[in-house]
Amino acid sequence: MQLSRFILSLSCAALISTTLSLFGAERDAETLPHALPDRESAIYAPDETIRFKIRKLPAETTRATFRVLDLERRETHSGETAMPQETILLPELPLGYYDFEFHLFNADNQELASGRYPFAVIPRVDHNRPDWRKNQFGAMVMPHTAYPLADRRRDAEFMNRIGIRFVRTQRLNWVQIQPDPKRSPDWETADREVEIYMQNHLDIVSNTAWPLPSYASEGFGKSKLIVDKMYPAADQIETIRDFYAELGRRYKGKVAYWEVGNEVDAALFWTGRLEHAESGDKDAIIQDFCDYFVLIARALKSGDPAAQVGPNTTGRAPDGHTYRDWLRKFLSNDAAKREMNFFSTHYRADFDGIKRVFRENGVPENTDVIVTEIGGMGSKIDSSRSEWQQLNDNIRITYVQCAAALTANAKALCKFLLRDIPNVSINEIAGMLEADFRLRPEFVAYATMIREIGFSSPAGELNVVHHASDGWLNCWAFDAPGRRVNLVVLNDAENADVTFNTPDSEVRLIDPMGRERRIPAQSGKVSFPITRAMPLFVDGNVIPDPGPAQYPQPVVVRTVDLTVNGNFQEPAGISRIPGWKVIADEIGGTAGDTGTFTVSVDPEVKTDGRQALKMHADRKTQWYGVMLNIPAAQLPLPGIGETLELTIRYQVKTADVRGTGTAVTISQRDRNGQRLAWKDSAFEWGTFGWEEKNAKFVFDRFPPELGSISVEFYLGQATGTVWIDEVEVTATLWRQPGADTRRVN
Repeated sequence: MQLSRFILSLSCAALISTTLSLFGAERDAETLPHALPDRESAIYAPDETIRFKIRKLPAETTRATFRVLDLERRETHSGETAMPQETILLPELPLGYYDFEFHLFNADNQELASGRYPFAVIPRVDHNRPDWRKNQFGAMVMPHTAYPLADRRRDAEFMNRIGIRFVRTQRLNWVQIQPDPKRSPDWETADREVEIYMQNHLDIVSNTAWPLPSYASEGFGKSKLIVDKMYPAADQIETIRDFYAELGRRYKGKVAYWEVGNEVDAALFWTGRLEHAESGDKDAIIQDFCDYFVLIARALKSGDPAAQVGPNTTGRAPDGHTYRDWLRKFLSNDAAKREMNFFSTHYRADFDGIKRVFRENGVPENTDVIVTEIGGMGSKIDSSRSEWQQLNDNIRITYVQCAAALTANAKALCKFLLRDIPNVSINEIAGMLEADFRLRPEFVAYATMIREIGFSSPAGELNVVHHASDGWLNCWAFDAPGRRVNLVVLNDAENADVTFNTPDSEVRLIDPMGRERRIPAQSGKVSFPITRAMPLFVDGNVIPDPGPAQYPQPVVVRTVDLTVNGNFQEPAGISRIPGWKVIADEIGGTAGDTGTFTVSVDPEVKTDGRQALKMHADRKTQWYGVMLNIPAAQLPLPGIGETLELTIRYQVKTADVRGTGTAVTISQRDRNGQRLAWKDSAFEWGTFGWEEKNAKFVFDRFPPELGSISVEFYLGQATGTVWIDEVEVTATLWRQPGADTRRVN
C-alpha cells in the first residue's frame, strides 16, 4: 500500500499491545465502566448463549438499560436490570454483526455512563472439508512493526474462526529475525509464529527480503536516502545468501509463497544500487531488483528446492507505479524470469494485462498470480461520509475486488488488513478488526463470503447488467457441487428492484451478514429489492442475457481547461511567478522561510518560448515548491456515478536532485487554504533531460468544506535544480460506471 509522506514510518513505530480480558477478569487499561462478553473473540455460533457483563460500575449505579443493534442500527433486543447484575443473557440472534449498548443510571435517574461492545454470530467452520484447498481467501497481519507473540496467536485464532486459509506475514525476514548483527538470529520467535499458523490451519505467504537491515545496505553511512530499500553492500552478500538458505531449509514445505520485496515497482519501497538510487536511473533500478530477486530466490531454493518465489508489486501491474513497464522489463532478465514461480500484485490490478505480458515473454499461462493486499479502504480525512458509512462501503468494495480477482483465477487473496495497527496512525480505514481486536462489520462479511464462494470454482461474469430497475449490476457466478452461487452488486444507484430469469422454483438470498431469505419464482422469474450498500449472494440458477456482460462505458460530461501561465511566459521576478504561489508550508500553502530555495524563470533552459520555471535549493528545508490554486467554483464537481479526472501535462528537467525528489501533487483545501487531503505523483530524482509527464488524479467525491484544488510542483525535501515548462491542467468530468470500486494503489 502506498502511504503518504506524513505517515509515521511503520518500521520505526513502537507498538503497545492491548489485550482484552476474559469474562470475569479486570482489564487494567479500562478504568471507566465498560461491557465485556464472556469470550475474548466476542464471536458466537448460532447455538451458543451470548452473555455480557458490565464492569467498573460507579458506586451509585442502581439500574442499567441495554439494547442490541444490528448492522443497520436497528434495535433487535432491549432490556433493563437492577445493578449490580452478574450477567446479562441475550436471546438467540440471527447470523450477523451486532452492538451491545448500555446506559447506567443512579437512583435519581441521572445517566452516569454509557458504552458499547461489538459482537457477532457466525457459524462454525469445518477445516477438514475435502475441498479446503480450493479456498483462496486470506488476510494480511501486522507489517514490519512490533508484534507480540500473544497478538500473533490471537490474530491467527480470529482468522481460523472464519475459515481464512492464507496469512500474509512480514516476520520471516532477516531484519526481523536478526535486527542486530551482533546478536544471533531469533529463530525461536519465528518458529513459534510458524507453529501458531500451522495450528490454526493457515498457509503462509511470507513477504520477505525487505526492508533490508540498514547496516547491510550499500548506502549505509554513504547516502541521505532511506537506505533500507537499497541493494545490499558487497560484504553482506554471503551473509544474506546464508540467511535465506537457512530460512528456506528451516521452513521447508511450510510456506506456500515467498514474496521478495513489497511493491518493488514503487520508489517508496525499492531504490536499487546506491549509484542508481542517487542518479534516478529507473531502468537500472529495475535490473538491480532483478539481481536482488535472483539472489534471494536462489538462496531460498537452496534450502527448499520446491520453494515458490515471486516478486511483489503494486496494483498498477503490469505497467508499474514509479518504474514503468515494470513487468516486461523484469521478465526481460532471463535469470529473474527463470526464478519466478509466481507473480504477486495488489488490489484491482489488470489481470488480463499481466497474462498478456506472460504470453509475450514465454511465461506459462498457468503461472499463479496472487493478490496479497486487496479490499476496501475508507479515509479518516474524508468528511463527506461518516466512518460508519465507510466501514460498510469497505464490504462492497472488498466483495467486488475479490470476485473480480477470483474470476481472473487469482490466488491467495489477502485482505488488507486483518486488524488495525496499534499506535500507528494512518489515514486509511482498512482493518476488519480494530487495533484492540474488536470486531468490525467487514469481518462478518468476509466470513460470509468465504462460506458462500470460498470453496467454489469461478464460472465467469453473467450478463445481467440491465436487470435492475435503476443503476446496473455486476454478477459473478461460482459453482460448487450441486449448487450455483451468484454474487450480485448494484452500482450507481442507492436501491433498485432486480428481476432474474431462473429455472428454479425458488432462490436463496444471503446478505453479507449471513442473513438469508427464500424468494419463490413466479412464471420463471424471481424479483427482489437490492441496495447499493448491501450486495447479495443468490443461491440458485440465473439465466443471463446472451453474450458477454456489456457494462456501461465512461462518457465525458464536461472538460475545463484550468491552465494559468502554464508556459511561464509572463514577466516574473525571483519568487514572484504570475498565477503561481511560492510555498514552503504545504499544509497551509504559505511561503514561510524558504531558506536557500529559490523560484525564478530561466531564459536559457526551456523547451519553447522565452523561459521556463526554475526551482533550486542548496540545502534541504521544508516541502518547498510552487502552487496553482483553483477555486472549487471553477471545477465541475462529481455526483453519483461520476468522477472528476484532473490531468496535469508538463515538461520537466532535473540537475543533481538529491533527497526526496520532485513530484506534482494535487491537494484539496478548505476555504481558508488549509490542506484537507492530497495525492502525489511518483517522485523523481537524479539528473535527466527534458521529459514529458502526464499525471492523472481521479476523484469520485469531495468534502463539503472544499474551497479549492491546488496543483503543486515540489522540489521536496531535496537539493538540486528542477525546471518545469508547458504545464497544462485539464479537468474532465466523466460519467464513470462503478467509480467507487476501481481503487488501485
